[in-house]
Amino acid sequence: MELLKVDNLNPYLDDLVELLCDAVDSGAPIGFLPPMSESEAKAYWLSINDDLQANSRQVLLIREDDKVVGSVQIAMSPKANALHRCDVEKLMVHTQAREHGLGGMLMQGVERVAASMQRQLLMLEVRSDDIAHDMYVNMGYIPFGEVPGYSRSANGMLHNATFFYKEIETTHEVFS
Repeated sequence: MELLKVDNLNPYLDDLVELLCDAVDSGAPIGFLPPMSESEAKAYWLSINDDLQANSRQVLLIREDDKVVGSVQIAMSPKANALHRCDVEKLMVHTQAREHGLGGMLMQGVERVAASMQRQLLMLEVRSDDIAHDMYVNMGYIPFGEVPGYSRSANGMLHNATFFYKEIETTHEVFS
């Protein structure tokens, strides 16, 4: 198992397309509705790669046997009064790799990368009934509000979302 912070998604594009399609088609509440086409997934990852190249986003991957099985993103706030914070987005673990702690490993990586970039406040939102909700609580993220009917699932059902934050200590570690 290998946790990587990458600076270019192109070498991993095929795996990332498969990961995103798998996540969306298995019902992961990450902003898309199934079915997810490969062309839509590829276009998404290419746009994320543009953000990565512009230094407005960081991407962490977990690889196992030379295949990407998990990913998470850190979106950097461009606002002058918000350079101390970032948003955690799109935590995904392939259905064949779940139940092995990879989500927690990715989130620990997020905290290390954010701390090394002098970001001391992490923000995220998750569907309130999603399994990741309890993982965030167990990792010390503090819920500060729930919004009813925040997102819609493929069957048209509306779901509440919980918003979380976590304050972390910055470091001078170089995470690469």
